[in-house]
Amino acid sequence: MSRRRQKRNQALWAEQPGLFDLPADDTASGATELTPMADEAFVRPERMRFLSFGSGSSGNCSYIGTPNCGLLIDAGVDNKYVMAQLEANSIDVKTIQGILLTHDHSDHVRYAYAILRYNRHMRLYATPKAFNGLLRRHSMSRRIADYHSPIFKEFPFTVGPMTVTAFETSHDGSDNCGFCIEGPGATFVVTTDTGTITARADFYMRKASYLMIESDYDEHMLRTGPYPQHLKARIASTVGHMDNADTGRYIASIAGAGDLRRVFLCHLSDNNNTPLIALNTVRAIIEEAGIPVCHDAEPLPNEKRLHISALPRQKSSALVLMDSAILKDEL
Repeated sequence: MSRRRQKRNQALWAEQPGLFDLPADDTASGATELTPMADEAFVRPERMRFLSFGSGSSGNCSYIGTPNCGLLIDAGVDNKYVMAQLEANSIDVKTIQGILLTHDHSDHVRYAYAILRYNRHMRLYATPKAFNGLLRRHSMSRRIADYHSPIFKEFPFTVGPMTVTAFETSHDGSDNCGFCIEGPGATFVVTTDTGTITARADFYMRKASYLMIESDYDEHMLRTGPYPQHLKARIASTVGHMDNADTGRYIASIAGAGDLRRVFLCHLSDNNNTPLIALNTVRAIIEEAGIPVCHDAEPLPNEKRLHISALPRQKSSALVLMDSAILKDEL
C-alpha cells in the first residue's frame, strides 16, 4: 500500500464515530447521555447456607446463615475443628452472632464455653431453664453467664436478616427446644432429640423448606443390641429419640402439603443405626406414600423431587446453599 493511500485511509477512519459516540444532533432530538446502572442491579439476593460439623451421639454442632450473618446450632463438636471447617468453607467467624442451644445434654453443649471465650462477640441463646440445666449438669466455667441471652419458646427474635423462634420438643433434657429459622428465601427448621413430634413442633415443621430432623435409631438394632434394658427403654420412650420408621412416616405426612424441598436426617446413633439403614428406611416409606425422592448426593438446582440425605456423624458435611423459589424459577 502506498504512503498516500495509507494516509487517506487513516483520515477516513478518524472520521468514523465510535461505538458509543452519540450523533451530533442528539441534543436537539431530546436524547440523553447513557446512565450507568446502579450497583444494586448486579447484586443477587443473599442466600441462606447450612453446614453440619457432626451430628450423632458423640457430638452435635451446625451452622446456618448468610454471608453476612450466621448462627451455630449447639456446640457439642470440638471448637478447633469447628473453626477449621468454617475457614475451609470461607465462612468468617466474625459474622457468627451466637449459639442456639437446643438442650443441656453433653453432646450438644460440651464446647460451648470454649467457642464463646475465643469469640467474645458471640451470644449463647438459651431458655433460662436450659441454661440453668447446663450449669447444674456440667463442670463448666460460670463465666459462660456473661454470654447468655435468654430466649423464650414461641417468642420470635431477630439476628440480622433471620427470625428465630424456639418451640417445644419432647426429650429428657432441660426445657428442650427446636428452632424455626426464617431467612432470605428459605425457612430452616431443626428438630433433634425428641421422642415424639409435639403439636408445636409439627406446626413449625410444616413451614419448613429445609428440615433437619432426628432419625436416631433402627428399631431392630436397638432391640437386639447390647444396651441394658433400662437404656433401651429410655431411648424408645416419648422423651427419648425418634426411630427411622417414625421419622419416615412423619416426613411422608407433611412432604406434599407445603414447600419442603430438602431433608437432613440428623443425630444418627453410633451403635443402633447406620446412614444406609436410615436412608433406605425413610426413603422407602416416603416413596410408598407416592412422593418422589431424589437419590443423588447433590440435587440439581431445579430438582422437583424431595431430596433426603443423612448428615455425617463425626465429620463435616458439604456446605449447602439454599435455593429460594424465585431462584429456582429463574434457572
